[in-house]
Amino acid sequence: MRIKSFLIVLFCSLGLLQAQEKISSPKLYLNIIVDQLRTDFLYEFSDLYGEGGFKRLLAEGRVYPNSYYAFENVDRASAVAALATGTNPYVNGIVGERWFDRTTLRAVSSVEDKKYKGLYSISPYAPTRLKAITITDEMKRASRGKAFVCSIAPDEDAAVICGGHDANVALWKNNSAGFWSSSSYYGVFPDWAAKMNKVVQGRSAKWKPLFDTEKYNNFGDDAPNSFSYLFDGKNNVKSYKTTACMNDEVAEMALAFLKDGSVGYDDIADCLSLTFYAGNIDGNPMEYRPLEVQDIYARLDRTLASLLDEVDKLFGLENVVISLASTGYVMVSNDDGAEYRLPSGTIFMERVQALLNVYLAAIFGKGEYIEGVFGSQIYFDNELIERMKIDKLDLVSRSVEFLKSLDGVEDVFSIYHLGGMLSPELQYVKNGYNQACSGDIWLRLMPGWKVAGSSLTLTNEVYRTPVMFPIIIYGAGIEHDVVEGMTPANILAAEIARLLHIRRPNDNCLRIF
Repeated sequence: MRIKSFLIVLFCSLGLLQAQEKISSPKLYLNIIVDQLRTDFLYEFSDLYGEGGFKRLLAEGRVYPNSYYAFENVDRASAVAALATGTNPYVNGIVGERWFDRTTLRAVSSVEDKKYKGLYSISPYAPTRLKAITITDEMKRASRGKAFVCSIAPDEDAAVICGGHDANVALWKNNSAGFWSSSSYYGVFPDWAAKMNKVVQGRSAKWKPLFDTEKYNNFGDDAPNSFSYLFDGKNNVKSYKTTACMNDEVAEMALAFLKDGSVGYDDIADCLSLTFYAGNIDGNPMEYRPLEVQDIYARLDRTLASLLDEVDKLFGLENVVISLASTGYVMVSNDDGAEYRLPSGTIFMERVQALLNVYLAAIFGKGEYIEGVFGSQIYFDNELIERMKIDKLDLVSRSVEFLKSLDGVEDVFSIYHLGGMLSPELQYVKNGYNQACSGDIWLRLMPGWKVAGSSLTLTNEVYRTPVMFPIIIYGAGIEHDVVEGMTPANILAAEIARLLHIRRPNDNCLRIF
């Protein structure tokens, strides 16, 4: 009996040790977001890759090749917020990079906050407009604030949102002077970043094809023969941020941070978030610069390979969880629509505003009923409507019917469309809406049409065909798998929380709309 009891205790102890080994947390979560990375291009350009970057991730990681965002009008900020929080703009409050602010009657940045001061910048930024909890916030909670979180991106919205509400460091490239910048929200500017500013400030960079141009044959023989761009480090910073050179600099900053010794050296999982770029230079549509698009994928592959090798040397990839995802939108153009007799056109929102105001004045009396427009959204003057004792539902309903009659308008939605049980299409619309910053009415344009207006508005073509992008999870304890089928972007936060043994963000649901 004593021997039997001893064996039971021994087996239980071994089982407990095995359980403890299974729940040990990684040392580092490396979160990689690539702006405008596309699944079709990722595979199509594979002849340009080495073995250590994209191919390694695709061959060894868990791959979701058909990921998508379950809301309309995706851009960089709204996509990054959706990945970080595992939810959509209706909950997290980030409907885009900018929106119309009713209190100031001007466009505001998704991360603007004048309560703070810029560091190496005059612009103040903070995550205060982000209304949902992020995966990094949960890392902070689980570690009682001991997890170290650093976010590095070319642009402030990606850097701030990826960092969450309690990041230790968030850095972005200043458009005016080329410095890496931050905000007083994060405390003192880190010494390692200040040293890097001395290195990169004024440093010139040249971008030309990595390979002989004959190798870039994915868009036919009509592609340009070559290209060459030179940047002096101070001017044209905004353009520089849309090149392969910027990706290399982000990786350079990441390695400087990792070698500084702030993360990855204890039993608490830390986080480094990096944002790279895979769109076209200056935000041009793909067809305008086909050679540059291919080269930026080829160079990013090398950059990722070097980064993964360095992370392996520092921590061992068995101790790191790595995710790669995309912002899932593309820049398109319909400038050639008329040339090929395609359905296309432009909605000028200033004209729409004037026409609608005349129509409403004829019904409800003289007044300026529209407070502002932004993109295809219309914001009514609620104070005027209340003062004139007008039924807002009646005013909105009449406006919707009037706007539906305009050329190029496929449908018109309002705040009154989004209550109760919704069809999948309306749920998709609602997911991209937020009461605090969205308009009272917004127009859905016909395919091929674009909206244009004043400096407050955006100019973009309607392109509602889903842009499939990859989510790849790689590293500690992850077996290779390819998950076919449509996968909502909120899967990322859920999977990372599981791998880090922490709670999912507080509104991360896995409903598929």
